[in-house]
Amino acid sequence: MFLFKKRLQNIALFFLLLPALSSCMPGLRTARQFTDSRSEKPAVMIVPPTLSFINYYPFDPANPQAQFENPANLEESNFLKDFDEEELTDIFVESLFAHLKRYPLRVFRPEQFDEFLSAPGERYIFTIAQTEIIEYDEVMTDRALIDTTLYRQDFLLRNIARNTWFEFVKVDDQTEENGMQVLYSNFFTGDFVDGRFRYRGLSGEVTYQYSSILVGPNDIIELNRFAGQRNARYIFEHLLNRYVQKNASTVFASPAYFRYNVNTNSFSRGGEQNRFILLEP
Repeated sequence: MFLFKKRLQNIALFFLLLPALSSCMPGLRTARQFTDSRSEKPAVMIVPPTLSFINYYPFDPANPQAQFENPANLEESNFLKDFDEEELTDIFVESLFAHLKRYPLRVFRPEQFDEFLSAPGERYIFTIAQTEIIEYDEVMTDRALIDTTLYRQDFLLRNIARNTWFEFVKVDDQTEENGMQVLYSNFFTGDFVDGRFRYRGLSGEVTYQYSSILVGPNDIIELNRFAGQRNARYIFEHLLNRYVQKNASTVFASPAYFRYNVNTNSFSRGGEQNRFILLEP
């Protein structure tokens, strides 16, 4: 009787897991086909931007909601005033191309347009329609209620962000279903503060102790390199999951969103974070 109940439990567990298995395993096999079993790797042309917009947005305590409506004079910024927009654009673009070449893709630049058009297999174009680097200030507030008194400590943090908009098309496939897509990515770095209020019981004194890691000029360069590296991964995974969605046969659910580790040639499930945001064109 015990064995019979155990067998029923195992059967029930199998049917509970079946939807997850059916969505993951076929999708994984299809993902493998995209990277390992195709006779022709996808051809990808990247059209880089001519420049990056550079803006500085200081924090205005009188009107914090309108901070990003009108940029201030760049000379008032902490860091971006010392950088040339062409320099930062080149760092970003070269990082993007260098990391894209690590993936199972054939990567082309605009000057290779004729070669790209004659390439066999599937061909895709990612045009960097707009990219910007912004420096913005942000107020962080820490509060604590101690002996019926509310204490407050404010910090003005400096942040740097790179925002990029790609226009994506598949060549010779401009149907309504597969027309142009607008893909967005955002990466940022900034000051970090970690602290807390301390109450000295004998004296009744309240102090605030903290440690901080402050952003510097070199972090801006590294952010642009990182944005190029991460956008390269996003581009490959966008094509990978597009292929999986179109070709994986599933019974109970849609295939999982897959991430790809180029160093180990392995896959893992991904969530809504750390990928392109699809915008309305």
